[in-house]
Order: sequence, then structure tokens, then C-alpha cells
Amino acid sequence: MSKLRRFYLNHLKRKMFNKIIMLYSTVMIVLFATAAILVYQYQTQRMIREQTDANLKTAHVLSIYLSRQYDSVQNVIQQIYGDATLSDELIYFLNHKYESYLGYRLNLFSRTGEQSLRSFNTLLKTYLEQEPGAESVSIHSYPRNFYMYISRENQQLNDEFGSRSAWEEWFAHRRLHAWDTMLHAEQFSSPGNEKSQLYSYSRELQDPWTLEKVGMLNIEFDSKQISSWLQSRAPVINGRVLVLTSQGTVIYDSEDTYFGQTYPYRSELENTGDWIELDELSKVNVLNIGNAGLSVVGIVSKSSIQQNIESLRNGLIVVTILFIVASFAITSTIIRQFSKKIQRILRSMNRIGEGDLSTRIQMPGEDELKQISQRFNDMGDRLEQYIDKMYTSEIKQKNAELVALQSQINPHFLYNTLESIRMKAHYMGAKDVGQMIYSLSVMFKNMVKKSTIITIEEEIDMCTNYLDLFRIRYEGRLEVHIEVDPSITGFSIIKLLVQPIVENYIVHGFRSLEFDNIIKIRAYRADDRVHIIVSDNGSGISPEKLAEIRQTLARMQPPPDKDHNSIGLMNVHERIVMNYGDSYGLTVNSTLGQGTEVQLEIPIIRKGELA
Repeated sequence: MSKLRRFYLNHLKRKMFNKIIMLYSTVMIVLFATAAILVYQYQTQRMIREQTDANLKTAHVLSIYLSRQYDSVQNVIQQIYGDATLSDELIYFLNHKYESYLGYRLNLFSRTGEQSLRSFNTLLKTYLEQEPGAESVSIHSYPRNFYMYISRENQQLNDEFGSRSAWEEWFAHRRLHAWDTMLHAEQFSSPGNEKSQLYSYSRELQDPWTLEKVGMLNIEFDSKQISSWLQSRAPVINGRVLVLTSQGTVIYDSEDTYFGQTYPYRSELENTGDWIELDELSKVNVLNIGNAGLSVVGIVSKSSIQQNIESLRNGLIVVTILFIVASFAITSTIIRQFSKKIQRILRSMNRIGEGDLSTRIQMPGEDELKQISQRFNDMGDRLEQYIDKMYTSEIKQKNAELVALQSQINPHFLYNTLESIRMKAHYMGAKDVGQMIYSLSVMFKNMVKKSTIITIEEEIDMCTNYLDLFRIRYEGRLEVHIEVDPSITGFSIIKLLVQPIVENYIVHGFRSLEFDNIIKIRAYRADDRVHIIVSDNGSGISPEKLAEIRQTLARMQPPPDKDHNSIGLMNVHERIVMNYGDSYGLTVNSTLGQGTEVQLEIPIIRKGELA
């Protein structure tokens, strides 16, 4: 731990470029490792998909073979039952002794007069010649307890073999399961095929007239023919291929492990698409062959895929390490060049700090470090000038403080002077002049107060004094109505919110030649808001100008020119929004020639807090 701390203090804490190199290297390692992992995962999935698809293709090829094999068997049976002569001959053969059957054939030949009569054994031999996978056909008689064995080379008739109970047990088993291997009934297997891997298909035979079951047709197939078929159609078998009967018996195994056995992982085959645990983790494809009752199972083990992936993984590791090393080397070389430039700037700054104002930096290139060097040199050139100006700046600061002190004294002198003039006018009998000077003095006092938050009562009083000046000036031409809810007079308001609206009326809406000018100021409370409405019967605003004013207020943009009559309204609206929020503000309604109404909405505030 101490070594790590020492390394951090010596090489990282105060060395920015070392931090950059380490950070960049970490990022590159993470990025390259992530990219390698993604490529590895993609290639792994691709290999799995390719081998699984190839195995599925093999399973399709095998399913076609088995489907054709089943269809050819059904075709033979349909030919027997579809030809009355063949079906009658077969039923007679199964119900009588062989000598009687031969007599039946002679009588049939003499009766029809045909030199060549079709027989069921001829049809079956033709089937064996056309079907390379079929090894033999045996026909068992229930009533007479014998069977006839037919192969490509010979044909023989055998009496009952084995015990009666074994005979019946075998027939009962084949009624339930048409497909099976000959390993399950060695005593009934075909002569000379004991060492072959045979599987068979059984079908009970019925009398078409009485529907009585009179025998069983059993066709034996060589599973090695399946391997030959696959080698001719799919030379490369990816993974393993099994053929299962409906009861789970394996009638073909490409690896010759489970042939003739019940497949132990039959229940797991339902989870196709996922890795499932068989002899080992594997991917499985299952194809069901129509009405045949067989299933083709394709299996791709994880170990077989892993062998192909190992070389890919090793290659990705080597390439990733090479990229990381190359990236680190190139980055370190470039960043160390910038580090040397930064060190040069730091040394120059230290000399400046020690008092050597003549220090300048000569930096090659056109990058940001060059610009910093130029700014540094400009700073050195101006630094002495700033030092000389320092004393002048201090003197100006003292003078500004003196002017500020004088500005605090002058308003008191002005108030006293206005009061003296007012008293003089009152003494001389000019009461109107005295009242105007009084109103002006009160307005001036309120306007120069430092506080920007006043009560609603003070704001309305300021408007009253302002209107009194014009009411006295235009005697008989201006009528003022003020209604204020007494419950809101003590609420707080920003100074000079209502007065600019009143002034806007005097400047733009007042008709100096008319005697019926009226302005009304009404203030009341509604829910949690204070509403102040200033209405008049002045000149009003045209619809185009009113739309422009409303658009200016909505967008919070300045009016197009300084003489615009909405400058005061815009100022009031901005101050309300800035202090109280977007939900408050100012709205304007006006009709040209009839007057204007301006409504302010502000929150109820007591002692600096929302009520």
C-alpha cells in the first residue's frame, strides 16, 4: 500500500500528463477488451449457429429419407388392399396351410387363364429390389402360427418358433409400437442377420370383408443404409444424429452408442434452443416425421464447438494485447511532447513570479499552447503598465466614495428647499401651487428611498400624488377614482409597478382638450393573489398595436423602438415575472376610442413570505 501511495505522489498527483496517459490507457484497455469480448461472443454465436444449422440440415436430409421409406411401405400396403386379387390371395394364405394355398393358386390360374398372375410375394420382392434400405419382409399368420420370410436372395416358410407366450407378447408389443429394433426380439429376427443393426416396421393385416385381424406384416431395415444415405447427401455430419421411435427407442445412432436402447434423455429434448444437459451440454434440433411416428434428433455438443473457439479466443487475446501496447506507445510519445511544452510555460511563469518581468516564451506550432504563450507574453508586456495604473485607480476609488457621500447629503437639501418653496406659496395664497409642490416632494422622497419593497398602500399613495399633480394642472378635465380593499393595504409589493401604468395613460391616453377624462385604480384580493386594475376612458389602442403589445409581453422581448408606448408596460411585466414567477404578470385589454384596462397579478406577500 505504501508503494502505491509513493507511486501516486511521485508520478501522478502533480503530473497531469501522466494522469492523462494512465486514463487514456485505461480507456483503451477497456475499449479493446470490450471489443474483443463482443467479437468473441459474436463469433462464438456464429459458430454455434453455423454448426447447429448444419446439424439441422443433416436432420432434414435424414427425415426426408425416413419419410420416403415410410411412404414406400404404405404404398405397398395400399397396393395389396387396393387389388382384390392380391388381398384375397394374402388372406387365404394367412388362414390356410401352405399346401392349400398352392392349390388355391393353381385353381386361380386355371380359372383366369392368365400365364402370369400377380401375387403378394412378387409385389414384396419388387419392393425389396426398389428399396435399398429394406433387408427383408416377413408375414406372420395368427390362425396358422407360421410366418413367411422374404429377402432379395430367397424365400422360406417357417413354422411357429419359440414359445406361444413369447409369440403373443411380441405381437402385442408390435401392435402398440410399429417401429422397433430387432434387438428386442432376437428369436424372431431374420436368419443370417444376427450381427446387423436392424430396425423394423410392423403393420397388422385384416380381412377386408370381415375386418378380422389375421396376421402381421413386418419389414426389416438396415440402419447402416441411413449412414450411406447421409454420406451421399450430407458428407460432413456436424454433431450427432439419432432416430427415435415414439416410445424413445433408438433405431439409428450416428455414433453407435444407443442403438436398440431407450434414449435416457428423451424428456430433455423438449427444451430445444437452449443448452441442455445430455451426455454433456448440447444444442438440440428435433424433427418429427409426419404420420410415421419417428423423430430425428440432431445434437451438437458444446465441447465440439469449444475446440473451434479456442483458436479464435487465443488469436483475439494476442491481437488485443498488440493493439493496447501500440496505442500506449504512440500516445505516450505524443503526450510527452506536449508535456515538455507545458514545463517550459511553467518555468517562465515561475520566473515572472520571482520578479523577472522580462521573461518571454518562444513556442513553436499553432496550437492552444502557442496561443497561451502569446497571451503570456502579452501579459508580461502589460503587467508593468497595470502596476503604474494601480495608484491612479486607488485615487479614483477615493473620489468615488466622496461623491457617494455627497449624493446622500444632496436629497436632504432638495427636500428642505421644496418645503420652503411650498410654505412661501401657501403664505402668498397660491394654495394650488403649494399642493403641487407638496405632492412632488412626497413623490421624490418615495422614489429615492433605497428600499425596493414597499406596501400596497405606499404604492397607491405615490400614484395618488402623481395624479394630483395632473388633476390640479388640468383642473376639471381629469377625474380620479381609487378603490383599495383595506385588507391588502399592508401587503408587500415591488416599488413602481402601478405608477408607470398610470404615467403611460397620462402620456398616451389622456385627452387634454376633453373634460370627461376618467382613470380608475382598483385593488382587491382573489384567492392567493392581489389584482390591481388600472382602467381609463382614454384614446385606447388600435387592434394591430394591441396585438403587437401582447406579443411583446408574451415573448419577453423589447419593443421595436424606444418611443414605443409599451416600454413601461414591458418593464413592469418583466419585473413581476423575474420576482414572482411566470404565473404572474400583466395583461392589457383596450378598444380604440373607448379606453384601456391594464391588470396586474402578484402573489400575496406578508413580511417577505408568500401568504
